[in-house]
Amino acid sequence: MTRSKSDRAAEEFKEAARRVFARQGYTATKITDITAEAGRATGGIYRYFDSKAAVLKALATDFLEARHDRVVHASGHDHLMETEQDVRDHVRAYWKSYQDYLAEMVAIYEAAASDPQFAEIQHQIRAKDLTIWRAHIKELRAHIGKPVTNAAALADMVVSLLESYCYTTLRLGKATRKNVDTLAGFVYGGITN
Repeated sequence: MTRSKSDRAAEEFKEAARRVFARQGYTATKITDITAEAGRATGGIYRYFDSKAAVLKALATDFLEARHDRVVHASGHDHLMETEQDVRDHVRAYWKSYQDYLAEMVAIYEAAASDPQFAEIQHQIRAKDLTIWRAHIKELRAHIGKPVTNAAALADMVVSLLESYCYTTLRLGKATRKNVDTLAGFVYGGITN
């Protein structure tokens, strides 16, 4: 599929914003930093985004789509969570998406501290994660013959653990494949015990 010149320009601004957010953080970034990084005139960005926040919102949307696509690719479109491998696939997809979109996730957390719009975006991301994990926990526990009464609490624990682990270890550059596998085993054990 061929992208238009306009689509390419918008993508260039988003990629520039990712680099600047990663380098100096969301709060310290100005529109002029993004346009300078993109090698374009400052006024050009306003054809596509009316603010720095609008750029970050577009990046957040990209993140959610990429994570969904990654899980679908690993597990299938109408996938179920019935095995330890299914849990591992979901944890790895979450971690890999977070790794690939670390600049956006850190920027969203940073923006959410002072901007109700981003606090809501962060809440929506988390709510979507909770809904997905709650449904999958019910599937897995039903599949192994365990009561399903605590799926909401388990989903909250799993999502909190994944958010915290990804945010902390990826920001510090300490996450390894082995650690992610250990995390996946821990999540599986927590859901099934």
